[in-house]
Amino acid sequence: MKQIRLWHKKAGLLAALFLFILGITGYFLNHDQWSFQYQWTLSNQLLPNSVVKADRKLFQSKTLHPRKPNWLIVGGMRGAYVSQDGGQTYQLTSRLQIYALQWLKLGNHLKLLAATQDGIVQSVDAGLSWQHLALAGEWVNALALSEGQLLASVNKSELVWLDHNGQILQRAHVNLPNTELAEGINLARFVRDMHYGRGLLDDGWSLWINDIATWLMLFSIFSGLWIWWQLRQAKQQKSASKPHPPLIWVKRVMSWHSHTIMLVFAPILILLALTGIVLDHSRTLSKPLKQIQWQQSTLPPIYSTLRSDIWSVDIQAPSSQGQQSSIFRIGNRYGVYESDDLQHWRKVSDGFAYRMKRLGESLYVSGMGSPNRLLKVSNQNDSSDHIKSQSKAQQSWMPLKAPHMFRDAYLNTENQPVFFLGHSRKPLNNQDKAVPVFSDSSFYSLMLTLHDGTFFADWWVWVNDAASVLLIILLITGMIRWSKRVRWIRSITAFSIMTLTRLAKK
Repeated sequence: MKQIRLWHKKAGLLAALFLFILGITGYFLNHDQWSFQYQWTLSNQLLPNSVVKADRKLFQSKTLHPRKPNWLIVGGMRGAYVSQDGGQTYQLTSRLQIYALQWLKLGNHLKLLAATQDGIVQSVDAGLSWQHLALAGEWVNALALSEGQLLASVNKSELVWLDHNGQILQRAHVNLPNTELAEGINLARFVRDMHYGRGLLDDGWSLWINDIATWLMLFSIFSGLWIWWQLRQAKQQKSASKPHPPLIWVKRVMSWHSHTIMLVFAPILILLALTGIVLDHSRTLSKPLKQIQWQQSTLPPIYSTLRSDIWSVDIQAPSSQGQQSSIFRIGNRYGVYESDDLQHWRKVSDGFAYRMKRLGESLYVSGMGSPNRLLKVSNQNDSSDHIKSQSKAQQSWMPLKAPHMFRDAYLNTENQPVFFLGHSRKPLNNQDKAVPVFSDSSFYSLMLTLHDGTFFADWWVWVNDAASVLLIILLITGMIRWSKRVRWIRSITAFSIMTLTRLAKK
């Protein structure tokens, strides 16, 4: 028992600072929709280049003015930016978080719509000014448009069908039938889902569980250090024959430090530590983990519902192709689902549908850990170089040659699709990585680089790994020490040992 106590103390002293950084930064990253994280900034002169590079990846959407080839609008977590000179210079026109941009054509008039953390906003001057259209105060994480009809995802859990004036036609939650769920997932997907707070329970409970576990860990760090310091001071005063105050508060804090609630969340913290280690080396471990399949019947409850997992949306309004009513689509971690009434859903394409963007009669789907694909409505073969195969079907899915996890797509002046990645490198072929350049970086990017270790150095992941291992040691030794103090556990253990001894003698 003395050795266990020694291991517990040393692991705590060695890992305290690193676990505090991982815990507090992870908490902020879990709540990436909080606006202040993008409005608080620091000068790039005070930050390492890793933070600057991370901040350039916060852009989510980009589009080109249909009538002005030098007019670009870029939207992201830090707001909306407009360039009238082909991307040479940009001006900030809104601080709202922009998740999607869509052009609405009404006769000869153009409107630009945007999905934001404060509803759907519109601009009649191509992004120079913005006004609310609908769903003010609600987080709209995805938006689609077709023939004057809109489909929005609110909080990743509710679909809202609207007309071009912002009038709500229907609201509905998505309930997927069990027959349309995937047979299972690979271990690589579960590792990411678990670490990012979407791997256990639906309706946001996974995130709250991670939050509670994180704050309990932070409390354990501070209370453990305080207990160690107080006992150390008392020991020094005793050896010097100096009087010291009673340790009543130390005993109280020790009881809170070793409270049963801490042990309840210990398995969650162990899972976060293990998944964090795996993600630190995702490039090396991703391939073998993808080969390990986890069957649906044994997965956590969230995988049987996915009620709060709408990552992308699409609406296909009635057209000349003979379609009689609107078709609605959502993209989640299982694939693309389709419905004609927002109530009954069927899966039409497998694989995580990260983003969906409709350009005319074509729907471009960006995969996350899954292939990109294209849904095209056509009666003729298509020989475009960005399509890997051809089909004569009226409506068919085809593999799409495009950057992995592209965030948006728009048509250039030659009516060809351009895929936006949200990075700040020079564009190549049909890829667009050009974004505004800032002289400062956001609080969120600072938290991100501190969490993954790139703030310090590329090799810092090994320090994070060591901290995670020490956290596991802390939790295991803490559980052992706790079990020695609980009478009913001692009784059960003694009874089990006695029973096994008797059985062995027989």
